[in-house]
Amino acid sequence: MNRELKEATDEYIRVMSDVLSTNEEVNAALQPCFKALPDSNEDDVNEFMKHVFSLSSLQDIERASLATTICGYLIERGFPGEAILGDFIDLYDSLLNKALPFYKILFYQLSKIDPEDEERNEKVDELYSDLINDKELVSDEVYVAITGLDKFYACGISLFSINKQNFYKAKERLQEKVAYVGNYNQGCYWFSKLFDVLFDEPVVVIDIDNKVGFTGKISGIADNYQLQHLLMGIPQLNNGGKAINDEDLAVVNGSGEQITERSIESKWNMYNLELCAEPEWKSIVGNKENPGLSIAYRDSWIWSEGTPKDITIHNGYRVILLGIPSVSRSSRVQRTFKNLKAGIEIERELSADEIDKWLNHTI
Repeated sequence: MNRELKEATDEYIRVMSDVLSTNEEVNAALQPCFKALPDSNEDDVNEFMKHVFSLSSLQDIERASLATTICGYLIERGFPGEAILGDFIDLYDSLLNKALPFYKILFYQLSKIDPEDEERNEKVDELYSDLINDKELVSDEVYVAITGLDKFYACGISLFSINKQNFYKAKERLQEKVAYVGNYNQGCYWFSKLFDVLFDEPVVVIDIDNKVGFTGKISGIADNYQLQHLLMGIPQLNNGGKAINDEDLAVVNGSGEQITERSIESKWNMYNLELCAEPEWKSIVGNKENPGLSIAYRDSWIWSEGTPKDITIHNGYRVILLGIPSVSRSSRVQRTFKNLKAGIEIERELSADEIDKWLNHTI
């Protein structure tokens, strides 16, 4: 590590570790580190990040959380994060293991509350509060673990969404556990959402009315709003042009800003292939005079609030059918995960005969 960065790092570690130091002193000690980082090589940055991440073991959880936040901040700005990948996975896995007994008790108690009870939400909140504050049930170590799952997750989102390699390493270790507690822990909820994302997933996309389509792969798409907006940017589905402007397309593919105040109107209803087993579906789904009739087939809809993982698979492909919209729908131009690049790769355009075979269930 170069001298300037090493001296700044050592001083920052000292100040952060001093229980008597103030937040102002901590912030002041961080600035020389930030000043030295742009002129440092990758090995020096990796060493800095490992030193800072080691502070996640501090007893002061706010300071420990700050250390991971700094690492996440640097990753989001293009600095390498592989140096702390294994350490973060180990940390979060350890927190999950310590917290899981609490969640097992919580879920057992929740099972006693009637799902139809009008006061269920209030009772769930009260039960959670009672359990988390039960000192006989929840030791200090377990309480810190439960709290840490929320305090540390943002760094992990940055780290795991930056590339597929990090994503798969984290998913293999953490997916099952974060899915288990995701409904009652914010950090685990967002990890569970991230781990539902598909990469290099084979798809068939067919515009029912214009009889055009293709086979290809989708990657990095967090929800079906994003899926629709990306499809609106494909010339083969939009008469050789786009139904979304370049600025909005950059938002949804991950190359532009993450969140905007702009809205965009959806172009299609999206359907699963099961639509084609419904009687009279062609005449009803294609009824331009009364497009609302297609609500009769809502069980076949690909819901915008869902994810590509919900789309059904046929012959190894998730099949996406596009029809005229039943109602006007607008949604904000944004993406869920800042660093996650999303895209649709076209491998081959479908012939008219192939499209007919898909729509008639003969493939």
